[in-house]
Amino acid sequence: QRLFNILMLFYVYIPGHVFGVAIIVFTLILSLVLYPCYVQTLKAQRDLKKIQPEIDEIKKLHNNDKTKQSEALMQVYKTHKVNPLGSCLPLLIQLPILYALYQVFMAGLNADSLKLLYSWFPQIPTEINPVFLGFLHIKALEINLAAPNIYLAVIAGVSQLIQSWLMMKFSPMPQAGGATKIINMQMMYLFPVLTVFIGMSLPAALGLYWVATTVFTILQQIIATQRFKREDQLANN
Repeated sequence: QRLFNILMLFYVYIPGHVFGVAIIVFTLILSLVLYPCYVQTLKAQRDLKKIQPEIDEIKKLHNNDKTKQSEALMQVYKTHKVNPLGSCLPLLIQLPILYALYQVFMAGLNADSLKLLYSWFPQIPTEINPVFLGFLHIKALEINLAAPNIYLAVIAGVSQLIQSWLMMKFSPMPQAGGATKIINMQMMYLFPVLTVFIGMSLPAALGLYWVATTVFTILQQIIATQRFKREDQLANN
């Protein structure tokens, strides 16, 4: 309910009263708030990649003793000040938000949903316009955010694939060969395909949020990458 009220504030006060724009603005603000956390995630992945040879050596040395292996790995992480779970934090933050949005959009974007607005909500609208890109006046491009949309689902999958490809550059896993490399490539394409199939069965509003989140994440990734390069150049000079 709280998340729906936040989205409706954007919907009411942003000119045009387009719910799709409200979703994009909400996603942009959320991405800016989480940007420092995301930078730390990329830094953790980058640091893990640097110490990966040392990690592989420990695993090989203590292959038959998992206790010693764990102790040695924790010592390496402590020495290099690396948090092996640091890359999971943004995902853990996003999951409850995604679930809350799922509940909001599955409840429907119609007049009945207005009952969820708080009593103090200013300028309560009489209806919610779920049509996105209606201002283009091209019927084929209009998206009903309250219903599934195959095109938006495909865009979500493609953007997910681009993000996965970029993430491989920060992956702590070394270049693998044989079966491991095949599995890694399959996983790279599996998640975008799943995104498409899941997006085809859910309201397009959720797909729009996922597209916006992925696009903003890609932009953040590019900005952070350039920042890391400049830091490395300064460190080497």
